[in-house]
This record gives sequence, structure tokens and C-alpha cells, in this order.
Amino acid sequence: MLACVGPFLKGILVVLQQLWHRRCTKFRRLLWSAVVAVLVLGTLPAVPVHAETTIVPWGSVRERYDSNVWRRPKELLRNAQGNTPQLDDFVTDVRGGVNLRHDSREVEADLKVGGNYSAFVTNSNLNFFGALANGTVGLDRWVDQYVRGARLRVTENLLYAPEQALGRSIQSDDLDGGLLTFRRSRFLSTTSLQGSYPLSRDISLEGGYTFGVRRITRRTEGGEVNNASFFNTMTHTWSGGPRYSLTRNDSVAALYRQTFFTQERSDGGSRTIAHSIVTFEGDYTKVFPDWQFSVRGGVTLVEPTGRTFPSGSIHITTKPELNTVLDLTLSREGRPSFFLQGGSRVNNIARAGIRHRIYERLSLSGYGEYNLSQFLPNTDSQFQTITGAGRLEYKLTRNIIGELFYTFTHLDVDTAETNGLVYQVSRHQVGFMLSVTLESLGEAIGFE
Repeated sequence: MLACVGPFLKGILVVLQQLWHRRCTKFRRLLWSAVVAVLVLGTLPAVPVHAETTIVPWGSVRERYDSNVWRRPKELLRNAQGNTPQLDDFVTDVRGGVNLRHDSREVEADLKVGGNYSAFVTNSNLNFFGALANGTVGLDRWVDQYVRGARLRVTENLLYAPEQALGRSIQSDDLDGGLLTFRRSRFLSTTSLQGSYPLSRDISLEGGYTFGVRRITRRTEGGEVNNASFFNTMTHTWSGGPRYSLTRNDSVAALYRQTFFTQERSDGGSRTIAHSIVTFEGDYTKVFPDWQFSVRGGVTLVEPTGRTFPSGSIHITTKPELNTVLDLTLSREGRPSFFLQGGSRVNNIARAGIRHRIYERLSLSGYGEYNLSQFLPNTDSQFQTITGAGRLEYKLTRNIIGELFYTFTHLDVDTAETNGLVYQVSRHQVGFMLSVTLESLGEAIGFE
């Protein structure tokens, strides 16, 4: 283990040494100010408003070297003067916010509000602010008073950011949408209602509805590229079906899901077009304390293209030993397309991850993912992403965590059959992070 970690730590020190000798005094002051702020924040306890409500401040600072901050190949990059700007850069990400948790006899509510500021040493015109607000209201206890065993949960997510900088969910959204290339700011909003109604002791009817909005700015940082189109999208997704509990640990279900969405080009150059993705699947889920297994299979129909294809997923989470968690996901499903081509696409994902606690304070985690998205109706037009990441995490104090990380991403776009755009781009990110651990909420805000 030490033989593997040694070269990684040496590489980090070299990066930091290069950063420290650069010519940006303000940049260094920003970094140290952020570090001090996080250290002070880590000493603050959770603030009880009253017996049922707790407010917890959180914050983090991340310093990284990015081999391609523009997220596109050099031949497709030009600034306002027609020159090629520098691809690599050093970036400081400062984040902060508050978490609020309310727990009463009838309602459980969690609200997370935060923002981040990212500063670039060389490409200072890319400096940006981001913001998020995530809220969940659990109404299981309230509805249980009227219908024994019923469940109801409401979730709201808001995000504004030009790149994935606020957590794993945002990065996954970018990977699935192919938005790891071409910098554009975007606004995302999703409102979700999920619940279940017991029909008998072993049978329940589950369902939900999600409304989503994705809007992307008109300006592309680094210059416009022909046929590199973005699409504003509004989605309505409803799902449901019966679930039968075979035993206490496993169940089967027949599920229906339909996504109706409308799109228009983000530059306003096209009319609004409606699309639909309908999925019928069977589900089998088995849950034990140390592992979980879920498999789905069925068929998906896409309109107006009239294409039908098999869809499904396999998800396995297991603990082969006390301090190790393994996670494996394989999936194939229909999704809206936000980049390069509007309409629907077939999204194929293979992902494997591992987390190992070396001892009480030190843990190591990593994952690898392959993503293939095929546009419809011509599946020869596609993009592929390969991602690998590793993280070494050390708990400095009860409230503060330090970590070293590395992320690799490779994107291969081939839409020669539809719009003639073909390119490849790779990106390396390496750095360190200091973050506050939110023990009262059972989670850590940090690089995911």
C-alpha cells in the first residue's frame, strides 16, 4: 500500500511546489484565507434552534491542477482574439453553506443550501460562482396516521454552475449528459414526489412524479464550434407499479415509467419539439445488512422515432470484509439528450467502485466508469466517456477531513453521420482538499 501511495504523494508535492512559485499573490492569499475559514468552521458546533431543529454550517477548500480547464481539444479552442489560450491551470474551489435538519413526530426535513467560488491562476476569465439548494421532506410518519404502512417523500434540487464542482450527483449528471466538454453555465431544477400505498400485507403500489428543467446559457467559453449544439429541456416523468414482498428481504415488482420532454436549442434558433420515452420493466430486489442486489429488465419505446430496445440494470453492493465496500452497476436505458443532438439516446453504463478503511482515521476509495451514449434514430452517432478516480482521505480531527485526489476523464465524440463533429479530449485533475465533517447529519461535504 505504501509503495503505491508514495509516488502519488510525491506528485502532489511537486504540483504544490509549482503552484507556490507562480506569480499570483492574490491567488495564494485566497487559498490561505479559505483554509483558515474551514479550520475555524470545523470548530463550530451544530446550533440547536429548538429541540427538533438543528443548523450546521459547512465548508471546504480544494486546490487542484487541471490539465484541460476548457474541456475540449486544442484545435477546437479559440479566445476572443482568435488565439489558443492555455489549456492547463491551477484552480482553487471554495465552498460553504448551511445544513438544516428538522425532526418531529410527523415530519423529517433536510435542507442544504450552499455556494462555491472557483478561481483560476492563468485563465482568470473563467472564475465563476455556483450555487445549490437541496431539500427533502419525509412525510412517512404523517401519512402512516391515516394509512398504515404508506410512505411519501418530496424532494427539490436547484443548481447553478458551469462545471461539476459541488458533488458526485453533479458529476454523474455531466457524465451521463456528455457535458464534460465545452464550458457553458447551466441551471438545473428538479421537483420529485415519491410514495407507496399498501394494498395488503405483502403487496404495495408504488409510484412517483418528477418535474425537471435544464436551461443552458447561450455563450460558450472558448469560442463557438459548428454543430456543438446545446438544448434546453423540460421533463415530466411519472412512474409506478405493484411490488410484492416474497420474504422480509426480497421483493419483485412490475414497473412502468414514462418521460415526456420538450426541447429547444439554447441559442433560441429552433422551435420546441416534444419527445417521449416509455419503459416497461420487471424488478427483483434482495437486501441484507452486508449486501444488496437489484436487477431490472424490460423494454423501452422511444417516440417520435418509433425505436424499441431492451433496457435494464444490475446493481450490487457488498461488504466482503468489515472495512471494505464494493459497488457494481450495469445499466442500459433511454434518456433525453442535452448536447450535440436533441431528442433521445440510449445510455449504457458500467461502473465499479471500492472503499476501504485502512484504519480508523485513514481510508482509500476509487471507482472506474465506462459510458456509451448512442443517439437515436442513428446509433452510429455516439459519444463515449472513460472515467477513473482515486481518493486518499485522512480524518485530521473530529470535524475536519483532509484528502488527496486524482481524476482522469477521456471523452470520444463521433457524430460524423449526423453533424460531422468528431474529436477526442482527455483531462487529468490532481490536488488536495480540506473539508468539514457534518457528524450530526451523518455525512461529509467533500470531493466525490
